Amino acid sequence: MTPARPRPERRPGAADTSVVVCTYDEGRWQDLAACLGSLEEQTRRPLETIVVVDHSPVLLERVRKAFPGVRAIVNGRPRGLAGARNSGIEAAQGEIVAFIDDDARAEPDWLENLQPCFEDPANVGAGGALIPSWNGRKPSWFPLEFYWVIGCSYTGLPKTAGPIRNPIGANMAIRTERLREIGGFREGGDEDAPRELRSRGMVRAAGNVPDDTDLAIRVNQRWPDAVWLYQPQARVHHTVTAERASLRYFLRRCHEEGVGKANLSRYIGSTDGLRSERRHLSVVLPRSVARGLRDLVRGDPKGGLRTAAIVLGVLWSATGFLTATIISGFRHANGARR
Repeated sequence: MTPARPRPERRPGAADTSVVVCTYDEGRWQDLAACLGSLEEQTRRPLETIVVVDHSPVLLERVRKAFPGVRAIVNGRPRGLAGARNSGIEAAQGEIVAFIDDDARAEPDWLENLQPCFEDPANVGAGGALIPSWNGRKPSWFPLEFYWVIGCSYTGLPKTAGPIRNPIGANMAIRTERLREIGGFREGGDEDAPRELRSRGMVRAAGNVPDDTDLAIRVNQRWPDAVWLYQPQARVHHTVTAERASLRYFLRRCHEEGVGKANLSRYIGSTDGLRSERRHLSVVLPRSVARGLRDLVRGDPKGGLRTAAIVLGVLWSATGFLTATIISGFRHANGARR
């Protein structure tokens, strides 16, 4: 065992932060090691780093041996990212809980830049920028407006620090007390459509909701004056594998996002659940389509490819949303007849 490191000095009024990293697959070991290494280099070190291992005893033991300076715990909640995050919340000792994915690397001043977001008591949580780290060449057709497909910041988010509806879960921090009062992340969906793990561990959207969006909206429904901030200077680099850079993955994620947003709307209402999406669809994407077509006319074929991807992404998302809505209505109708 390595000796415990001295606690970092605190500014007056500054909150201690517990960082939670959820992991499930030994195939992402190098990414996890890079993530934990980036947390060691923070200019404002966390109170603790908690690694939650999702139902993999072999991986849990490996983490404990390789990284004795972190708290490695098992996910004692239902399998999946929401349950793992909730296990981390239960174990956290800090006033703030910050989340980062196991395939992401924080810049050295990540926590330093998130900390000021909590100086105002009205601010319940904050998120930072997620920068894609492409394993290969970035596809020329991939539109910036759809970077949420790969878990990264997308065109339409504020360019300077300011309020948002919800942060992205791979780079977010929340007051621990509020997390526990609201019950953490939603772990379940319809009983007839439970969470389903793909062969590579990815939780499908069918049967669940976008965890980070759902959490943020539930917080605001309970505490209407609560504010979520976006701090683009709190930067995290998110790995984008070759698979995630493919058109097949792009369309699948768009479909799954549509399914997830349909489920979200049932739980918390379409007014809150789709407010940001309506603006993105009515304001951001039309501008992007016009810009892409303008580039195409000027002789840049990449503009046409990006425009085509935007149109396909909207159609696949809408298909997922409508399909999930129809299936849900059918189930509830059958349930009522019983």
